[in-house]
Amino acid sequence: MSRRSKRDNRSTMLDLWRPPRGAGDPVGCFATTYTFAPALFDEQCLARFLSIESEPDREDLAFLLERETRLGGIYAGVLVDYTQAGVEHSLRWDVLAARVPGGKQHAKLSLLAWADCVRVIVSSANLTEPGYRRNFEVASAVDFRADECDSPLLDSFLQFLRVMLGFVPAGADRPEVDRATAFLGRVEKMTQGWKDLPRSRTIRQQLACTLPGRGPAARSALGELIAACRSRGASPHEAWIASPFFDVDQGHNRAAESLCSQMARGKQHRIWFCVPGSQGESRASPPRLFAPRSLLDTAEKHGASVTIEMVPSVDAKEPRPWHAKMIQFVADRYSALMIGSSNFTGAGLGLLPNRNIEANLVTLVDHEQHGREEGLLESVWSSMEPIPDPDLAEWHGPQLDEEGDATGLPLPAGFLSAAYGAGDPRKIAIRLDPEALPATWAIDAVGRRLSAAGGGRLVIDSHSWREQGVPPIVEVDWMPADPPEKLRVTWDAHTAFLPLNVDDARSLPAPSVLREMTADEMLAILAATDPGAALRIWERRRRLGVTGVYDPDLDSATPIDLDPLSRYRLSTTFLHRVRRRARIMAQLRLFIEKPAISVQSLEWRLRGLIGIEPLAHKFAAEFDAASTTATSGGDPREALLTLADLLIVLREARYASQDGAIPKPQFEKTYRPFVRDLAAHLDNTVRPRLPALPVDMSEFWNRVVERCQV
Repeated sequence: MSRRSKRDNRSTMLDLWRPPRGAGDPVGCFATTYTFAPALFDEQCLARFLSIESEPDREDLAFLLERETRLGGIYAGVLVDYTQAGVEHSLRWDVLAARVPGGKQHAKLSLLAWADCVRVIVSSANLTEPGYRRNFEVASAVDFRADECDSPLLDSFLQFLRVMLGFVPAGADRPEVDRATAFLGRVEKMTQGWKDLPRSRTIRQQLACTLPGRGPAARSALGELIAACRSRGASPHEAWIASPFFDVDQGHNRAAESLCSQMARGKQHRIWFCVPGSQGESRASPPRLFAPRSLLDTAEKHGASVTIEMVPSVDAKEPRPWHAKMIQFVADRYSALMIGSSNFTGAGLGLLPNRNIEANLVTLVDHEQHGREEGLLESVWSSMEPIPDPDLAEWHGPQLDEEGDATGLPLPAGFLSAAYGAGDPRKIAIRLDPEALPATWAIDAVGRRLSAAGGGRLVIDSHSWREQGVPPIVEVDWMPADPPEKLRVTWDAHTAFLPLNVDDARSLPAPSVLREMTADEMLAILAATDPGAALRIWERRRRLGVTGVYDPDLDSATPIDLDPLSRYRLSTTFLHRVRRRARIMAQLRLFIEKPAISVQSLEWRLRGLIGIEPLAHKFAAEFDAASTTATSGGDPREALLTLADLLIVLREARYASQDGAIPKPQFEKTYRPFVRDLAAHLDNTVRPRLPALPVDMSEFWNRVVERCQV
């Protein structure tokens, strides 16, 4: 028989990154991949996860600002095989390079967390354009909510990701590993107390992974799949395998041999191998199969009845390479489907000492009369083309896997990590393993901003490193205002890239365009119901040369050139400005009081690129300009009242705690010192100008500052 899809269950991989209904505010995301396209993750995956509406191609600046402001309050990171890490990326999210001795980091698992929903995506697709847009891939998204949470499954995902962090060199001393670990802990704490699924259910899911290690630390995806099946009944007697890559033919196939040995005893084994291939020049020509003949020979040697089928390679007349990895088992009492990253190879299934890191999801369905669940597993499979006589086919052996196609060159193990410190002074800290470095090497900062000719700026080389006494951590001053885009390592005529992360993203400089934003504009954006939409409107108005803040109260059907009162525009009067600011200040208070999902989110709300502290500094700058420059056009009295109103709003804000958010004592521990420090800073700016202002205004300012210090 042939697996035939009973429904069109195809969807876009990127859709899985969109928040489901009722998910709440984003908390963070952590993804793992082998090959990696940073632009896809940054502009497509994160944009959907954060619900960014700006389009990166048509609204470059709006997208940049919206992404920068939203990323500051959450965690985002990607764990990549070290041969694929180091390509340029935003310092607002982390890249962690994993080294797997004798194998590769091959798992494709993404953990997406919102305040009221956690989603785990297990797939065969790398975070690349082919993986997310062109290949035949398979993926499953498992959602966990407060009223429906498979806690053991979620715990297994979190534990698996923690183990993966152990493959990041010198991870215990690296801030990016600390951030990833803290995020996993936050998800674990956030989901404690969520209601478990009932134990009596016909569909069960569990993680089946491959991990290198010694003793119990080593895990096998095939072994865990078989164990999961046996927990539901006897071993399977039928198996379907679809994989794009296989081990090189060496007379016998280890994966097929292990599969046959694990199947039910005393029953006829039936196995379907679904492999890549192509038809010859005509229908009469023998098919070409890109798989080892040993698949067929080994299974038949163990007494199995084998059918060979060809996976599809074209969809709607467009070529689509097959990249999905699936194994389905059938027994008398159940069916089981495993999808994920494991190819049908010894390293992928965990059958060799040198094995990969792999992640797969096993779905087990109990056979029940008139049950529909088994059909759901059937629907995952695409239509396959049976090969009537495999003996007549041309067996061309396995095609190159991702490792053969990947362009990354393994970076010598001596280069452990690089971190950018955006403080004063700016520094780049390079962590090295002196015992594993080549004899001569150099690290350059490269990127579009440094040289149009493709050159770079030397950061450190082996000669200057030895002059410093071969320290394991070397710090280099970085003079340019912007951080480097990439760090290029050169040794023995070879080149690779070293991942660069930031010590503290909050210290990164704001985009220069934010200096053009006035205090009123920033206030309007902060107080908006949808700050992202307000930010997009501001950027569009800036691009069109429109000044001032949009105010719905000023909408009128009267054309401006026919308005007899146009010379006395209401929007320019002091009374209207005070009234409008008072209304927006009330909305700002709601922004401050709303629940914060984490301390990081609260800190970003207070000190982020578009946050309370930058807003206060802009208002203080307006006051200073109005007090010292006659041509500024501003009134220092009005500017002082605005600063006082801002401090009053900050002092009177009362946090609205709720489930899933930080508790009020934790909010107060961060927020009240912030208000006191900000009031003191503003007072230092204002106090020298107070003698020139009316006495009653000076006294009012002093009372406001004094109350903020309580």
